[in-house]
Amino acid sequence: MRTLSLFLALPLLTSAQSLSVGILGGAPFQDVVKNATTTGITSVAKSTNFTVGPAIQVNLPANFRVEVDVLFRPYTFGLALPLVISPAPGVPASARSVDVSAKQWRFPLLAQYRLGKSRVQPFIEGGLSFDHLSGLTSAVKSTITSGPGQLLHQDNASIIMGAGLDVKIPLLRVSGEFRFSRPTVSNFSSISNLNQAEVLVGVHF
Repeated sequence: MRTLSLFLALPLLTSAQSLSVGILGGAPFQDVVKNATTTGITSVAKSTNFTVGPAIQVNLPANFRVEVDVLFRPYTFGLALPLVISPAPGVPASARSVDVSAKQWRFPLLAQYRLGKSRVQPFIEGGLSFDHLSGLTSAVKSTITSGPGQLLHQDNASIIMGAGLDVKIPLLRVSGEFRFSRPTVSNFSSISNLNQAEVLVGVHF
């Protein structure tokens, strides 16, 4: 969080010409979990696959740029226990399925390099994202206490790589990009989709 605060403070140390703010929106190619049955426990992906949030960019010398985003993504799936497996001690026998929902917040910190100086500029990027699940359905912690579907981590870090295109038009700049990310740990045992790819479109001022 200290690193994130430092980069959020960078605009205060730069001129207005080197700073741009904008909004990103897009669609992930994968859900956050797999549709799978593992050792009798079934996971069903139910997320509405979209990503949205603000972005801040700071231009640096030699066509480099730093970007910090705050991205929101819904996180929803179902877990079902087979009849031969009993819920955890103290949990009613009827609790054989649970719908899990959360808000996934991602804070990507990216270094970007732009190619050329024309109105249409390709760019490449790489960096880290600090991720957090908030508003997590409490039932998941008591229903699945081990094995597939068990909650392992609400916080993690992801490695990000990507490429895109900036198009400058009067008063604003439009960007389109492809991002690939890989979390360093799973949120849920055996069912998390670790390889994530998405397309993002941004408008920057």
